[in-house]
Amino acid sequence: MIRYKMFEKEITSGNHVSYHFCVDKFGGNFNPKSKHYKIDEGLSKFDLDFTPYECNITTSNTTSEGDYFHISYLMKDRSVTYLQQDILKTFDINIDFPALYFTRSYPITDGFKCGFDLKVFKSFNSRFYNESIEILKKFHSKFNAVIFAGDFTQDGKFIDESINIEIIPFQQKETYFSIKNVLLENFDVEKIHGYDRLFEDYTIEKFCWHTKIKLFKDKEPIVKFYRTYPDNPFINYGNYK
Repeated sequence: MIRYKMFEKEITSGNHVSYHFCVDKFGGNFNPKSKHYKIDEGLSKFDLDFTPYECNITTSNTTSEGDYFHISYLMKDRSVTYLQQDILKTFDINIDFPALYFTRSYPITDGFKCGFDLKVFKSFNSRFYNESIEILKKFHSKFNAVIFAGDFTQDGKFIDESINIEIIPFQQKETYFSIKNVLLENFDVEKIHGYDRLFEDYTIEKFCWHTKIKLFKDKEPIVKFYRTYPDNPFINYGNYK
Protein backbone atom coordinates (compact mmCIF):
# COMPACT_ATOMS: atom_id res chain seq x y z
CA MET A 1 0.00 0.00 0.00
CA ILE A 2 1.31 3.45 -0.91
CA ARG A 3 0.97 5.51 2.27
CA TYR A 4 2.03 8.89 0.91
CA LYS A 5 4.29 10.68 -1.54
CA MET A 6 7.14 13.06 -0.78
CA PHE A 7 7.68 15.81 -3.34
CA GLU A 8 11.26 17.10 -3.64
CA LYS A 9 12.14 20.24 -5.61
CA GLU A 10 15.31 22.27 -5.93
CA ILE A 11 14.71 25.93 -5.07
CA THR A 12 18.15 27.15 -6.17
CA SER A 13 18.91 27.56 -9.88
CA GLY A 14 18.62 23.91 -10.94
CA ASN A 15 15.49 22.08 -12.05
CA HIS A 16 15.76 18.88 -10.00
CA VAL A 17 12.40 17.31 -9.08
CA SER A 18 11.79 13.89 -7.49
CA TYR A 19 8.81 11.96 -6.17
CA HIS A 20 9.35 9.53 -3.32
CA PHE A 21 6.68 6.85 -2.80
CA CYS A 22 6.39 5.50 0.75
CA VAL A 23 5.06 1.98 1.35
CA ASP A 24 4.28 -0.06 4.47
CA LYS A 25 6.33 -2.95 3.15
CA PHE A 26 7.83 -3.86 -0.19
CA GLY A 27 5.77 -5.90 -2.65
CA GLY A 28 2.30 -5.61 -4.13
CA ASN A 29 2.17 -1.83 -4.11
CA PHE A 30 2.34 -0.87 -7.79
CA ASN A 31 0.76 -1.66 -11.10
CA PRO A 32 2.97 -4.04 -13.15
CA LYS A 33 3.24 -1.34 -15.80
CA SER A 34 4.66 1.14 -13.28
CA LYS A 35 8.37 2.04 -13.20
CA HIS A 36 8.26 1.26 -9.47
CA TYR A 37 6.95 -2.28 -9.88
CA LYS A 38 10.23 -4.10 -10.54
CA ILE A 39 11.96 -2.39 -7.59
CA ASP A 40 9.07 -3.01 -5.24
CA GLU A 41 8.80 -6.70 -6.14
CA GLY A 42 12.56 -7.20 -6.02
CA LEU A 43 12.82 -5.77 -2.52
CA SER A 44 9.88 -7.88 -1.35
CA LYS A 45 12.17 -10.92 -1.49
CA PHE A 46 13.96 -9.69 1.65
CA ASP A 47 12.12 -11.25 4.60
CA LEU A 48 12.35 -8.44 7.16
CA ASP A 49 10.02 -6.57 9.46
CA PHE A 50 9.92 -3.03 8.07
CA THR A 51 7.23 -1.87 10.50
CA PRO A 52 9.48 0.49 12.53
CA TYR A 53 10.77 2.26 9.42
CA GLU A 54 9.76 4.50 6.55
CA CYS A 55 10.35 2.69 3.23
CA ASN A 56 10.53 4.74 0.03
CA ILE A 57 11.10 4.12 -3.65
CA THR A 58 12.31 6.83 -6.03
CA THR A 59 12.57 6.28 -9.77
CA SER A 60 14.49 8.23 -12.38
CA ASN A 61 12.90 11.07 -14.33
CA THR A 62 14.01 13.85 -16.68
CA THR A 63 15.81 15.75 -13.89
CA SER A 64 16.97 12.86 -11.69
CA GLU A 65 18.93 9.85 -12.92
CA GLY A 66 18.81 6.42 -11.32
CA ASP A 67 16.37 4.33 -9.31
CA TYR A 68 16.72 4.23 -5.53
CA PHE A 69 15.17 2.88 -2.36
CA HIS A 70 15.39 4.42 1.11
CA ILE A 71 14.87 2.99 4.59
CA SER A 72 14.64 5.53 7.39
CA TYR A 73 14.31 5.69 11.14
CA LEU A 74 12.32 8.86 11.85
CA MET A 75 11.21 8.16 15.44
CA LYS A 76 8.21 6.34 13.97
CA ASP A 77 8.59 3.63 16.61
CA ARG A 78 10.29 5.02 19.70
CA SER A 79 11.15 1.54 20.97
CA VAL A 80 13.61 1.24 18.07
CA THR A 81 16.83 3.25 18.16
CA TYR A 82 18.34 4.07 14.76
CA LEU A 83 18.49 1.48 11.97
CA GLN A 84 18.92 -1.98 13.46
CA GLN A 85 21.64 -4.43 12.48
CA ASP A 86 19.30 -6.81 10.63
CA ILE A 87 18.40 -4.03 8.20
CA LEU A 88 22.01 -2.88 7.74
CA LYS A 89 23.41 -6.38 7.23
CA THR A 90 20.68 -7.45 4.82
CA PHE A 91 21.38 -4.52 2.50
CA ASP A 92 25.17 -4.69 2.95
CA ILE A 93 25.48 -1.32 4.71
CA ASN A 94 28.97 -1.67 6.20
CA ILE A 95 29.15 1.06 8.83
CA ASP A 96 30.19 1.26 12.49
CA PHE A 97 28.02 4.20 13.59
CA PRO A 98 24.29 4.64 14.33
CA ALA A 99 22.48 5.51 11.10
CA LEU A 100 19.21 7.39 10.73
CA TYR A 101 18.61 6.22 7.16
CA PHE A 102 20.27 4.81 4.09
CA THR A 103 19.74 5.19 0.36
CA ARG A 104 20.86 2.59 -2.17
CA SER A 105 20.56 2.42 -5.92
CA TYR A 106 18.51 -0.38 -7.44
CA PRO A 107 19.79 -2.74 -8.69
CA ILE A 108 22.19 -2.57 -5.75
CA THR A 109 25.67 -1.32 -6.63
CA ASP A 110 28.73 -0.41 -4.58
CA GLY A 111 28.43 2.64 -2.36
CA PHE A 112 25.47 4.18 -0.58
CA LYS A 113 24.26 7.26 1.29
CA CYS A 114 23.64 7.35 5.05
CA GLY A 115 22.02 9.85 7.38
CA PHE A 116 23.48 10.50 10.85
CA ASP A 117 23.42 12.92 13.75
CA LEU A 118 25.77 15.74 14.73
CA LYS A 119 27.92 13.59 17.02
CA VAL A 120 28.63 11.12 14.22
CA PHE A 121 29.28 13.92 11.74
CA LYS A 122 31.85 15.48 14.06
CA SER A 123 33.70 12.16 14.30
CA PHE A 124 34.35 12.20 10.53
CA ASN A 125 36.52 15.35 10.74
CA SER A 126 34.79 16.54 7.60
CA ARG A 127 35.91 19.59 5.65
CA PHE A 128 32.27 20.73 5.86
CA TYR A 129 31.83 20.52 9.62
CA ASN A 130 32.56 24.13 10.58
CA GLU A 131 30.57 25.56 7.67
CA SER A 132 27.64 23.30 8.56
CA ILE A 133 27.64 24.52 12.16
CA GLU A 134 27.65 28.14 11.00
CA ILE A 135 24.68 27.44 8.75
CA LEU A 136 22.75 25.79 11.58
CA LYS A 137 23.31 28.81 13.80
CA LYS A 138 21.34 30.89 11.31
CA PHE A 139 18.32 28.66 11.92
CA HIS A 140 18.59 28.83 15.71
CA SER A 141 15.30 27.99 17.50
CA LYS A 142 13.55 27.28 14.19
CA PHE A 143 14.12 23.53 13.85
CA ASN A 144 13.11 20.47 15.80
CA ALA A 145 15.80 18.18 14.39
CA VAL A 146 18.65 18.08 11.91
CA ILE A 147 19.93 15.12 9.91
CA PHE A 148 23.29 15.11 8.18
CA ALA A 149 23.87 12.75 5.26
CA GLY A 150 26.81 11.81 3.11
CA ASP A 151 28.07 9.28 0.60
CA PHE A 152 30.09 6.22 1.60
CA THR A 153 32.24 3.66 -0.16
CA GLN A 154 31.08 0.05 -0.01
CA ASP A 155 33.43 -0.61 2.91
CA GLY A 156 31.92 2.25 4.91
CA LYS A 157 34.44 5.04 4.34
CA PHE A 158 32.95 8.55 4.34
CA ILE A 159 33.44 10.33 1.01
CA ASP A 160 34.13 13.92 2.05
CA GLU A 161 33.12 15.67 -1.17
CA SER A 162 29.62 16.85 -0.18
CA ILE A 163 27.29 16.92 2.80
CA ASN A 164 23.52 17.20 3.16
CA ILE A 165 22.09 19.28 5.99
CA GLU A 166 18.44 18.31 6.36
CA ILE A 167 16.66 20.81 8.58
CA ILE A 168 13.38 19.56 10.09
CA PRO A 169 11.57 22.76 11.15
CA PHE A 170 8.81 23.11 13.67
CA GLN A 171 5.73 22.38 11.58
CA GLN A 172 4.07 25.79 11.83
CA LYS A 173 3.04 28.52 9.39
CA GLU A 174 5.15 31.12 11.23
CA THR A 175 8.23 28.88 11.10
CA TYR A 176 7.93 28.50 7.34
CA PHE A 177 8.12 32.25 6.77
CA SER A 178 10.99 32.53 9.26
CA ILE A 179 12.91 29.71 7.55
CA LYS A 180 12.15 31.28 4.19
CA ASN A 181 13.72 34.58 5.24
CA VAL A 182 16.90 32.86 6.42
CA LEU A 183 17.21 30.98 3.15
CA LEU A 184 16.64 34.13 1.08
CA GLU A 185 19.29 35.99 3.06
CA ASN A 186 21.92 33.30 2.51
CA PHE A 187 21.12 31.48 -0.75
CA ASP A 188 19.66 32.19 -4.19
CA VAL A 189 16.28 30.57 -3.53
CA GLU A 190 13.76 32.87 -5.20
CA LYS A 191 11.69 29.84 -6.19
CA ILE A 192 10.67 29.37 -2.57
CA HIS A 193 8.07 32.13 -3.01
CA GLY A 194 6.00 29.56 -4.91
CA TYR A 195 5.25 27.76 -1.64
CA ASP A 196 3.76 30.78 0.13
CA ARG A 197 0.22 29.94 -0.95
CA LEU A 198 0.45 26.50 0.69
CA PHE A 199 1.08 28.15 4.03
CA GLU A 200 -1.66 30.77 3.95
CA ASP A 201 -3.95 28.55 6.01
CA TYR A 202 -1.43 25.84 7.00
CA THR A 203 -2.13 23.42 9.82
CA ILE A 204 0.11 20.52 10.78
CA GLU A 205 -2.42 17.98 9.52
CA LYS A 206 -2.11 19.18 5.91
CA PHE A 207 1.44 18.13 5.13
CA CYS A 208 4.92 17.71 6.58
CA TRP A 209 7.76 19.81 5.19
CA HIS A 210 11.48 20.35 5.52
CA THR A 211 14.41 21.82 3.65
CA LYS A 212 17.83 20.49 2.68
CA ILE A 213 21.05 22.37 2.05
CA LYS A 214 23.75 20.45 0.19
CA LEU A 215 27.32 21.69 0.37
CA PHE A 216 29.95 20.71 -2.19
CA LYS A 217 33.71 20.80 -2.31
CA ASP A 218 33.89 22.54 -5.67
CA LYS A 219 30.54 24.19 -6.50
CA GLU A 220 27.79 26.33 -5.06
CA PRO A 221 25.30 24.88 -2.54
CA ILE A 222 22.00 23.41 -3.62
CA VAL A 223 18.84 23.99 -1.58
CA LYS A 224 15.74 21.81 -1.84
CA PHE A 225 12.24 21.92 -0.42
CA TYR A 226 10.30 18.78 0.55
CA ARG A 227 6.65 18.23 1.40
CA THR A 228 4.38 15.25 1.81
CA TYR A 229 1.00 14.78 0.19
CA PRO A 230 -1.93 14.24 0.36
CA ASP A 231 -1.50 14.78 4.13
CA ASN A 232 1.02 14.64 7.00
CA PRO A 233 1.97 11.02 7.76
CA PHE A 234 4.52 12.06 10.41
CA ILE A 235 2.12 13.89 12.69
CA ASN A 236 2.84 11.64 15.69
CA TYR A 237 6.57 11.17 15.04
CA GLY A 238 8.99 12.55 17.60
CA ASN A 239 11.02 14.83 15.31
CA TYR A 240 8.06 16.32 13.44
CA LYS A 241 6.02 18.73 15.57
